[in-house]
Amino acid sequence: MSEFSAPFEAPALETLNALLPAYAFDHLIAQGGMGAVYQARQKSLDRDVAVKILPPELGADATFRQSFATEARAMARLNHPNLIAVYDSGEVGGMLYIVMEYVPGKSLYHSAYGMRVDPHQAADLMIAVCRGLAHAHDAGILHRDIKPANILLTPKAEPKIGDFGLARPMDAGDSGPAMGTPGYTAPEVMRHPESADPRSDLYAVGVILYELLTGERQKPDSPPPSTVGAGDPALDQIWQRATQPDPSLRYPDGHAFARDLDTWRKQQPMLVGTGHSQQPSFHPSAPMRRPAARQAAIIVRRRHPLGKIFRLLVLATLAAGGYYLWRHPELLERLRAIVSGFKF
Repeated sequence: MSEFSAPFEAPALETLNALLPAYAFDHLIAQGGMGAVYQARQKSLDRDVAVKILPPELGADATFRQSFATEARAMARLNHPNLIAVYDSGEVGGMLYIVMEYVPGKSLYHSAYGMRVDPHQAADLMIAVCRGLAHAHDAGILHRDIKPANILLTPKAEPKIGDFGLARPMDAGDSGPAMGTPGYTAPEVMRHPESADPRSDLYAVGVILYELLTGERQKPDSPPPSTVGAGDPALDQIWQRATQPDPSLRYPDGHAFARDLDTWRKQQPMLVGTGHSQQPSFHPSAPMRRPAARQAAIIVRRRHPLGKIFRLLVLATLAAGGYYLWRHPELLERLRAIVSGFKF
């Protein structure tokens, strides 16, 4: 993403309340070089929203304004549980803004940075992300900046993808800078920004999968996840296909990526009763941590369901025997006599 000569200064709450009286701005959520995000209350519908304000430099670009409006309208038509909904957009005070669904949670970055996440939970998260991306891709919208910081988690750990390329026009020409964030951007996009397509977004998802499984950032020479995080080699194959340097060898779309993860998920039971280590899961409401690159594993042991049935049968047999002896006291006396005859 491009940088401006002067850092962007987030407008004061009083300024925004005056410029956008339909919203009651409460506080600044986050600020960066490409804009600022606020939590506000939409007065007419009495609901919390997130409002992103872009720098004036972008609003002064006529081409960007047109692309921004076109893409915002396209995003507003999308409806998927793993995409942050767009409610409104416009320009005020020389600044472009977009009103979005407010997600009361933290980003995947803040929730799982440096952690090894349970492989099943990692697969669940990436399945949802792939399906959300597939929905957007089917509508002709690319993200171009998939990374943990742009994936928000609800209090139930459901991922929602935000910041759908609104910082740059979708049809950026080859003269523009490379899109995305180093480490997550597909190699072909770094060389030719105009070559971005759905497979570029899926490359970033593969990088995130590696990060969740190992607790480490993927590098060009990174070994398979299973050799770092003691995971399943079958997941290595999914990761390798998603992050192939040659886009023609990657998953063609998010549907295929999600399907392979879902197939693996269904074939791998949650039972861990043989002593294999299971990585800790996380909760999005937990305080932000900066843990070491590797955390101690925990072991999850679950009893086999047939064991519970066996215990119930034993208890039922004992109860029936006790009841029978109670109804036949002569048998109980005979049993006592037999036992008393034994020497221990």
